[in-house]
Amino acid sequence: MASDTAETETSLQGSIIVVSDTASSTDESPATKSLEKTERDQFYTDIKMTNETKSWEATCKICKSKIRGTKGVTSNYNRHAKDFHPSEYESWQEQLQSISLTVELQKSIVENLIIELGLPLSLIERSGFITFMSNVDPKFSTISRRTLTRTILPDLYTKMLHGLKSFCSMATFISLLTLDLWTDRRQRVFFALTGHSIINSEFKSYVLSFQPIYGKHRAPVLLDTYEACISSFSIRGKLVRLITDSASNNIAAFSGLIIPGFECYFQRDDDDELYSDWYNDGEQTESDDAKIDNNVPLDVQDVVKQFLDSIAIDDESFRLPCYAHSIQLVINDGLKGSICVQPSLEKISKIAKLSHSSTAVAERLENIQVCVPNANKTRWNSQYDMVVTVIGIQPSALNDILIQTQHRELCLKSLDYQMLNEFVSLLTLFAEATTTTQAQKTPSVSIVAPSILAIYQDLLLERANVKHASSLCECLLESLLSRFGGMLEQMLLVIDISQKKKKKNFYDLFKDPVFLVAPFLDGRFRLNWISKQCILIEQVNAPLGTTENDNSILSPTAQTQPLSASAATSPITPKRKYLFANIVKETKKPKSDPFSYIKDEIFKYLNDENADDMVLLKPSNIYPTLSKLAMKFLSIPATSAPVERVFSQSGFLFRQHRASMTRTTLQQLTMLKCNRGLY
Repeated sequence: MASDTAETETSLQGSIIVVSDTASSTDESPATKSLEKTERDQFYTDIKMTNETKSWEATCKICKSKIRGTKGVTSNYNRHAKDFHPSEYESWQEQLQSISLTVELQKSIVENLIIELGLPLSLIERSGFITFMSNVDPKFSTISRRTLTRTILPDLYTKMLHGLKSFCSMATFISLLTLDLWTDRRQRVFFALTGHSIINSEFKSYVLSFQPIYGKHRAPVLLDTYEACISSFSIRGKLVRLITDSASNNIAAFSGLIIPGFECYFQRDDDDELYSDWYNDGEQTESDDAKIDNNVPLDVQDVVKQFLDSIAIDDESFRLPCYAHSIQLVINDGLKGSICVQPSLEKISKIAKLSHSSTAVAERLENIQVCVPNANKTRWNSQYDMVVTVIGIQPSALNDILIQTQHRELCLKSLDYQMLNEFVSLLTLFAEATTTTQAQKTPSVSIVAPSILAIYQDLLLERANVKHASSLCECLLESLLSRFGGMLEQMLLVIDISQKKKKKNFYDLFKDPVFLVAPFLDGRFRLNWISKQCILIEQVNAPLGTTENDNSILSPTAQTQPLSASAATSPITPKRKYLFANIVKETKKPKSDPFSYIKDEIFKYLNDENADDMVLLKPSNIYPTLSKLAMKFLSIPATSAPVERVFSQSGFLFRQHRASMTRTTLQQLTMLKCNRGLY
């Protein structure tokens, strides 16, 4: 058959299989052909295999010699090439190693420099980079930017999508987590969706969708995008919960939560921008991410809210609020009552700013091994950490530094320390809960209920002890009950709050039973976190409307009291006689309890001394029933932190000097960066 390329024909002739190469009759040298990866393919042609004698025969492309050997053994191929054609063999080996090294270097450049580190695509065409790579490997051939954007990235993206589909098919349950739309520096809108599951006792989290939204941003458009993503991965029947923080009041809270007194810290001086660039050294920072993430217009926020409402219209329990954002709203409300502490906080913020802007102060703090962290206006706990760091400095050492640097007015007095210590004490558990629930590889939804109960009880104790920050304590307590009171009611606690103060968007959503089931399935908590004030059992003394089925839980005394009362008002009826009453009756076999195995499993679990949070997910299969529940509920993230990280990565990739990046390229780079391990 005539052809421009070599074709391989396999024909069965008796007991001999002939593998012929139609291009082998030409006088082309091996060097002019495409480089093969094996000695047989590189140096031999006309390969014939005999089934009866289990042998093979081939013709050397260079010297036309006949080489024979045993089927399955290739040593004769190698020996002939090495012994009779050493120069060609060595040349082939060098070319093979060079190509292999080039491929590995090109792959590493794309995956580690372009995707992971977020370097510009133009890097591969810059003369300095080309010179550097030629020093690494003189035979290295660089790839073009056109090949990178039109071939390599799309191929990796396609491979990554296959990995996502494999993840979704393997997952038994998947929790979705979505946020409001994100806009880049050019006001282009993107929609993100992440999936979370537990597979083989390991937490898996991937970005299922990060795609641009065109046209008018209306709720039906977002709903169609969401439905298309769910359908493409065939996960509708596996969904457990949808976590979102897209209520407009949540977004407003995150747009700039500043502790009173810290306003001066975030006021930039003329040289602050230059200092910030030097201090960050081009690194990705939280502040940069937050600055980009808050560009969502108010009309888009309303559209997102309508979209999320349309998802949960049939089953409101499908949607859960973001715990971290809800805590942030409580902090935001509580800080309104911190006016009494504000003068002391202003001193702290000015001291912190001096540590970042004054060389004299920074050097003296360095001498006593103190580093004051940077604060972020969108992360209240970063400002809290700054307060903790400053008041943790030895008072005499701190005041000496301030006096030596001509800032005597910022010296902290005894009253300042008292107020600041109360301020820190009230917010300590809030800060710990915010940090703990944003963990990526451990259960987080199981922390919500125990942390809220601990914070509630701590505020009740603090209310009786604080002297200077009583208004802050009252505001925090009132806001906590208005948002998490529904959860506390599920613990059978008496909540003293009026209907007007209840935040319905949160109060009812936090009644979801998943918040109480998850701690039980977490080996760290089980039932140990429940205090004497909230025993999670049915009330024995039901007030009214007790049904006949409820009589089984009443005490024997409670059951006999109505009988004795009725016996006093009605005549006694004698017991009826039977003819063969003296014959012993067969004892009835007790009815088997179909749920006894579950009770035994729960009892065994409660007495297990293993405090590992993943004890139910270990592959030992000790708890077959509880492990299924744990796989379902512990995969639910408590916060929207994972999808915020997606937007942070996008903001980092789409930096100011890369404003010409196309939507497609940004989409591919973001998905590939967030889904490492799938390609």
